[in-house]
Amino acid sequence: MMQFFRETRIDFIGKRKICYMVSAAIIVMGLAIFAMRGEKNFGVDFSGGTLQQFVFEKPVNIEEMQSALKGIGYGNASLQQYGNPREIIIRTQEDITKKLSGLFKEKFNDNPFELLKVETVGPAVGKNLRQNAMISLLLALLGILIYVMFRFNLNYALAGVIALFHDVFIAVGALALTQRQFDLTIVAALLTIAGYSINDTIVIYDRIRENMRLVKKGSLADVINLSINQTLSRTILTTGVTMLVVIALLFFGGAVLSDFAFCLFIGFISGVYSTV
Repeated sequence: MMQFFRETRIDFIGKRKICYMVSAAIIVMGLAIFAMRGEKNFGVDFSGGTLQQFVFEKPVNIEEMQSALKGIGYGNASLQQYGNPREIIIRTQEDITKKLSGLFKEKFNDNPFELLKVETVGPAVGKNLRQNAMISLLLALLGILIYVMFRFNLNYALAGVIALFHDVFIAVGALALTQRQFDLTIVAALLTIAGYSINDTIVIYDRIRENMRLVKKGSLADVINLSINQTLSRTILTTGVTMLVVIALLFFGGAVLSDFAFCLFIGFISGVYSTV
């Protein structure tokens, strides 16, 4: 394979304590902000609200729709095209069906529409969804723990899962800091981050295990440093290519994908850092 980076000799283990302190400070700050925001952290999926489904005669542009909603103070509403580009679902904290009808008549007067349904999701349902989302995330991490434990051993598995919690907490803190709301797409992003991070981790674990058989002289720290340096080129290249896609989603994916892409962006950077 073409070598883009020369072999490095960085003492990663020697810098671990500094990294522990930096990570701890970032996580504590992020979770503190999350705790202070309380219910403001959660979108309609997790806090309850109203779902309004409209069908238009002609396809509608999500960006224009988001901009129109922002103009009446509902820029944080959740928008989703349903089945085809003519149907759209709008989730808001309150029932604004009449306001939406008036807005669409004014902004999209050349595109007749029809209100298909209005559904209200109570706070209890939103809270139940929130609990289920947390359970799904914990079950995913438990599954990863069991897999790595059988693939390597319990020490490797615990270290890997601690790194995954690190990535999730940093992503959560970044979302709270930027006042972005949590919904079901964010849960999908967190699960994606966990899968991506553990993939990189397993590559390095495998190299460590191999070097422990090959390197007869040297401490465990030497073997770990050697393994990380040997896989560093691969880690940077893999992450760099993946980040091109995530950045494209972040800047060109529109308002609907913005929070999802932002969460991936922070999580992938944190994932590479925690893996190393």
